Amino acid sequence: MYNHILIGFDDSEDSMKALERAAQFYALNRDCKITVAHVIQQHIYNMAYNYNYNYSVIPSIDGGIYPSQVPLPENELPPETQETILDSQILEHAKSYLLRQGVPAKFESLDGKPVNDDLCDFALEQDVDLIIVGSSGKGALQKLLEGSVSEKVMKKAEMDVLIVK
Repeated sequence: MYNHILIGFDDSEDSMKALERAAQFYALNRDCKITVAHVIQQHIYNMAYNYNYNYSVIPSIDGGIYPSQVPLPENELPPETQETILDSQILEHAKSYLLRQGVPAKFESLDGKPVNDDLCDFALEQDVDLIIVGSSGKGALQKLLEGSVSEKVMKKAEMDVLIVK
C-alpha cells in the first residue's frame, strides 16, 4: 500500500477524479499522507494569454480577469496579481472536496510549469510513493503545443503514477 500520495491538481474535471481516487486510497489506508499540489505558473500563463480568444486576458487583483490588447509576459505580472492567483480558489475546491470526504491533506502551490519536472521533483523531495493525476486538463491547442502533463509526469516520475480518466 502507498504511504504518501501526491495529487496533481488543476481544478479540471479529470483532476477532481484524481482527488476521488486519492480519497478511495485513503479509505483503504488511513495512515497514508495525502498532498495536493497545484503548479501555479501554468495557471498564470493560462490567464495571461487565453488561447480560446483572439485577445489576451490579464488577471486582476480581485481574482477576476479583464481583456487586454497586449499580453503580459509572465515575469511582468504585478506581484499582487501573482499572490492573488496563488491564493485563488483552485486549491479551495480540492480542500472542500477532501474535507467533505473526511480526508486530511496538505495543500501546496508550486512555482513552475506542470510540463516540466516541478511536480516530479516535489514528489521526490516529499518522499511520495504515488502520484495521481487526471488524464487531461488542457485545451486542445495547448495540449498540441506542450504535450500532455499526465504523459510527461508518467515518463519523468521515479515513483508509481496513476492517471485517472
